[in-house]
Amino acid sequence: MRFISPALKRLLFPALSRSGYLRYAAGVGPAVVTYHGVLPDGYVMRNDALDGHLVHASSLREQLRLLKSRYHVLSPDDFLRWSAGELSLPPRSILLTCDDALRNTLTEMLPILLEMGVSCLFFATGASADAAPSMLWYEELYLMLLDARGPVSLSILEADICMDSIRQNQIPSHWWNLVQQFSRFDRTVRRKFLDQIRDQLALPSDWAAAVGTNSTTARRFLTLDRDELRRLAAAGMGIGSQSLSHPVLARVSDDLAWLEISESKRVLEEALEQTVWAFGYPFGNSATVTERELHLAERAGFRCAFMNVGGGLGAKNSRFALPRVHVTADMTLSEFEAHISGFYRALRQRLMGHNEMDALLNKGEQLS
Repeated sequence: MRFISPALKRLLFPALSRSGYLRYAAGVGPAVVTYHGVLPDGYVMRNDALDGHLVHASSLREQLRLLKSRYHVLSPDDFLRWSAGELSLPPRSILLTCDDALRNTLTEMLPILLEMGVSCLFFATGASADAAPSMLWYEELYLMLLDARGPVSLSILEADICMDSIRQNQIPSHWWNLVQQFSRFDRTVRRKFLDQIRDQLALPSDWAAAVGTNSTTARRFLTLDRDELRRLAAAGMGIGSQSLSHPVLARVSDDLAWLEISESKRVLEEALEQTVWAFGYPFGNSATVTERELHLAERAGFRCAFMNVGGGLGAKNSRFALPRVHVTADMTLSEFEAHISGFYRALRQRLMGHNEMDALLNKGEQLS
């Protein structure tokens, strides 16, 4: 839930950043930052809900310059050693992570990381162990809904889906309902549902192929394939798992949840010929992750696992529910520092009177 007002974003955060208050008042660390990729040059954002979690290259450079000048950027290996109690960290330590392993992480993001001399822990789905790239199924679903002409009507009885005359401004909420419903099924059945939706929306049979044949949209929407993932690892980046197919894990059966978590580790390790020690929960908030997933991540052999909310210096660090700061395209530089320093989280707790991460973080501490 965002509560940032223009006064906080334009006046308070910049003043606190310039004065040095944010870094000097920061809590103990480390803090974990998560990206979802870099918008390819020439790509025009279709929709904030679809594209707003990717950043511009210029913003990434600015944020990394700030981190290098005022904070200490960790390598994934050092973070792992810290989490195992084998290493003490300098004050204001930050780990960079990136979810989804989209192609732009290799073409746009990696060159900036190498230029700035920092490394990042990338989370990939099991699809990146395949020889050919693909789209994240929930982004493919969103794109199809956006490309539909006129109001959307869908009927998929097997998934208890019946939607009639959905207008464009209603797509976000209905899309999320579809994501939760489809998450209950394995990726093969989900693929069948997506094909049915494409046909019901009267989209061409080669609709998805057209996304992949355009260089710009391919960098935006395709995930890394096996060779590309290996190139990312060979460049000194860490690789973690984000499940086999990125469902809402809280909505799937016990057997399917175990398969999504444990099998993703196996296929990625086989593709990379190295240990995959970190897990990133798909969607990663308290509505999509339960205590069951925390236990399954540990049982599968991961050394730690990451949420997608609640981060910043001073946050509770629990080995299987590590909080992260989610960076968005519209985040200003001073707002970014307010988040990583822990000031934003502390202010939110003071104003809202609660912290949605507390329950999960406490559960995670019991597993540490």
